[in-house]
Amino acid sequence: MKKFFEKAKLEIKFRKAGDGHTLTESNTGHRPSTSHSSTPAPRAVPCTSAQRAGEAALLRISQQEKAASKKPQSVTATWKHNSASTNTNSSGSPSLDFEKLRNEVKQEVFANKKQFSAPSQSASTLSQPLVAVKDEPMRLSVEGIYFKCPLCPVTVLQKEQDCHLKECLENMYTENPHMAAASMIQSLNKDKEKVQACIDILCKYIDNICNNPGEEKYRKIKQSNRIFKERVSTITGAIEFILACGFEDMMIKQEDKLESFFVLPSEKAEDQETLQTYKAVLLSTEPLKPTLDRNLKVFRPSSGTMQFELPEEFFSLSSEEIKREYNSKLEEIDKKCQLRTKAMREADKKPSKTYRFTLIRIRFPDGVILQGTFYSREKLRDLFGFIRQSLESDWQPFVLSDPTGQLKEEEATLNELGLVPAAVVNFAWDATIMADIVAASGSVQQGNYLKPEVMALIQELS
Repeated sequence: MKKFFEKAKLEIKFRKAGDGHTLTESNTGHRPSTSHSSTPAPRAVPCTSAQRAGEAALLRISQQEKAASKKPQSVTATWKHNSASTNTNSSGSPSLDFEKLRNEVKQEVFANKKQFSAPSQSASTLSQPLVAVKDEPMRLSVEGIYFKCPLCPVTVLQKEQDCHLKECLENMYTENPHMAAASMIQSLNKDKEKVQACIDILCKYIDNICNNPGEEKYRKIKQSNRIFKERVSTITGAIEFILACGFEDMMIKQEDKLESFFVLPSEKAEDQETLQTYKAVLLSTEPLKPTLDRNLKVFRPSSGTMQFELPEEFFSLSSEEIKREYNSKLEEIDKKCQLRTKAMREADKKPSKTYRFTLIRIRFPDGVILQGTFYSREKLRDLFGFIRQSLESDWQPFVLSDPTGQLKEEEATLNELGLVPAAVVNFAWDATIMADIVAASGSVQQGNYLKPEVMALIQELS
């Protein structure tokens, strides 16, 4: 078996050696001339990988030479090398001149390196660092979450609504200072517990003045007082309310030093009815809540209907929502410690993640897409109402469906239906009503599903 493999290897080497010749034939008579006197054709500047390949070739040649010196040459193997001269081993068969071949490769690699490092236009171009091509950012499906201001007909982004509301209340302060200041306290502060503590102290100031109109100490509020600094001055709108009640910012000498006080003049302290009105305004004012804007958009038919790129606002939660989610997690842990039936576990199934907003696209049979923004806690009937307001035939019943089937539970929230943080639902007229219309009129006129003013907003879906 060993002889068989050796014979096979020799046959492969024989075929690779090229055309054969007789033993009486001159070794150099029929070989092509490889004179080095002719001027070689200009070579292109090799790249770094080509130089490394040349160096690797040198290494392989040295390894082949070592291997060849260890292996005995067979008299039946004939080698042919297309160089200017060849060496012959003791058996008379030609052998490769590895030393000369190594020198030739070294000279060529050295020449290529020298040419590559020479200052030229091509070398300078190659030496320049490659500039990374930056991928264009994906366009968002919606620019952000928009809210309608409760004080003016302006729509602003969620991150801008607090600044806009504060600006509107400051403008309102010049005309109705008491109402504006009370609204500032209720609307521009996030911590409701601190807000309530501030309101309680302000009401106590008014009650002390009304119950003791002749006492001067009750008409003064020391601004350096610890309770005032911690519970009143830190609340936006509290100072404005104090000034709106008639208090004046004054410096009063106390123990050989001047202290800042809010002082109510005696004539205003005697008008208890007005002070009680201010207190009633403070207690009755509700926080101003901007309304979520649907940010209605209409798109032409597109293959990218199912593709969404949402801004960060869709995934952020308010502090109250985080608390609710934390409490729900605690309840879920408690339930897992209890023995529960399969039906009870199925009833408690909820989405694995809570989202505050969701983007809904309604696809009509003609391919037109209606898009709107919703709270995830809104119900399916709110989605039906949004669609109906945009329909030309708003009296006609319709149905909505998603890949799981028809959406029928109008009291279910969008989060419970899995339509978060974005979803596509399909629109269709109610089949029963359509059959009655066809039976009565004989046919149904096919036209736009949406109102003309809504279709005027149509654009391409990027």
